[in-house]
Amino acid sequence: MIHFIYLGNLLIEKGPYELLTACRLLHQRGVDFHCHLVGAPTAEISFEDIEQRIAAHGLQQVVTLHGARYGAEKDKLLQLADAMVFPSYYHNECFPLVLVEGMQHSLALISTTEGAIPDIIPDDNSIGILVNKQDAAALADAMQRLADEPEITRQMGEAAYKHYLEHYTESAFINRLASILREA
Repeated sequence: MIHFIYLGNLLIEKGPYELLTACRLLHQRGVDFHCHLVGAPTAEISFEDIEQRIAAHGLQQVVTLHGARYGAEKDKLLQLADAMVFPSYYHNECFPLVLVEGMQHSLALISTTEGAIPDIIPDDNSIGILVNKQDAAALADAMQRLADEPEITRQMGEAAYKHYLEHYTESAFINRLASILREA
């Protein structure tokens, strides 16, 4: 079984509804998975809204709404996961740190082509898969690929962690800044 994690506030444009639709498609296809939704409710989406959609799609056995989690609780859920799914189409999506958290925890990544996300996840499928925004069918296909190919998922997670070490640690930032200053 593959474990997916969504990490983010429950905002419509962050894509939790598209994720639930993708989960429904996976469930209908008989894919062995569990999806963990981790995030705080908002004025746009309450826990009741998400719970009603989970029930309406018949996903109670394969989707768990955890709510907001921080520190050790969040780390435990990230360690349980094999892949992070972040289907955002938020118009101001600059640099979603949740993707860096996913890399830090050796997770394969699935996200969209919104904002700077393609600058974080290379389009060569080395650390994850990019799909078009608001495309639940493509999201389900990407999730199924990772479920069907656990070795690829593991390799993407390992590559994601290496990418994190090379680009997103404090020392990597200092080295890049020093390089820029030397060239100036």
